[in-house]
Amino acid sequence: MDPSSPLSRLTLLSVLLGASVSVVAKERSWTNRDGRTITASLVEVVGEKAVLEMGGRNFEVRIDSLSTSDQEFITEWKKGDLADLSNDSKISPNWEGPWPGTVSVPVDQPIEVIKEDPAEGEYVYASPHYEFISDVKLNTSLVKRFSLLFEATNQVCRELPLGMVKPFRQERHRIHLFETREAYVSKGGPPDSAGVYISRGGEGDILVPLTSLGVKKVGSNYSVDHSKENTTLSHEITHQLTDVEYFGEGARGWFSEGIAEYVALSGYRSGKFSVNDLSRLKAHVTDYGRDGQGGRALGTNIDAPRLESFFSQSYESFLSDGNRNYGLAALIVYYYFHMDGDRDAANIKAFLKGLKAGLTPPEAYEPLLAGRSWEEMEADITQGWRSRGVRIHFR
Repeated sequence: MDPSSPLSRLTLLSVLLGASVSVVAKERSWTNRDGRTITASLVEVVGEKAVLEMGGRNFEVRIDSLSTSDQEFITEWKKGDLADLSNDSKISPNWEGPWPGTVSVPVDQPIEVIKEDPAEGEYVYASPHYEFISDVKLNTSLVKRFSLLFEATNQVCRELPLGMVKPFRQERHRIHLFETREAYVSKGGPPDSAGVYISRGGEGDILVPLTSLGVKKVGSNYSVDHSKENTTLSHEITHQLTDVEYFGEGARGWFSEGIAEYVALSGYRSGKFSVNDLSRLKAHVTDYGRDGQGGRALGTNIDAPRLESFFSQSYESFLSDGNRNYGLAALIVYYYFHMDGDRDAANIKAFLKGLKAGLTPPEAYEPLLAGRSWEEMEADITQGWRSRGVRIHFR
């Protein structure tokens, strides 16, 4: 049977619906009317069919064959069709700025009330760079408090001299807030997650349960528990701000997750990041982290696959050993930012410029290697981290 034919794709999807699949970030559960479930990403809507991506393959499925909640999700997804991004070409990307140290935003962020509609159950508030779409009414002082994490993460991504344009767009980035975790999960949030970035071809929205922002209900009102501020959300916020080319072949996995870990593991408190906080990143990767956020506990002697294999593996392979691979990605991205060459991030910038120009592996890796063999590159990474108390053993 021709694997590209619609019948073949639908048959394959029917088989996959019977399989047990783990929920991962940026994906959601899909259920058909027979109650069978898969985990996949919505790529496109074509007429009466949804195109789902799973395991690197696309499958078409009739929208009316899916559950009611899935059909509602597709309706909302379609409302968020990509904005006109033609102005991206007018943005001057930041390649030459100094590497940021402390990054902060004003605590007194202006908050605009866009919409409060009890009949529709939709309440929309805006900070300078974000639009928060809530299913419950919130007071602006509360929105002002939790918007700091989003605004500060945006500012970090603006100041990192890595050529990203998405943080500089004029249109606000969309954040969907849910009073209950059940409502969050019903709209596509992974059950055990603090939040999720749902991508539509490199563009998308973030879904967050209010509890992840430290918001709690007190009587008929809501307040912020400052001790429950979940800074791991800056990982997903960074994904939303990362240019689509940096999720491309040769970068998706080790770099796309590594940069998100790098930002998330910078010390954050009340609108301020301490970027490139090595002690926090090292503690998270090698031990159990700080501030109750948890860590990967890989130890200070870490076995790693060969570097070329690590870079070129599929995203599904990357996720299959997520604890180790996320930790390694954080260490390797930190190396390229702060230890490689003349410690000016020149090689990683050249790599990213190549991705922007459409380079793919193996040519895309040449700027990173900078004339070195893969074995020499491994030795340099090993030496860089050994001097900081971590031994990486590339096998």
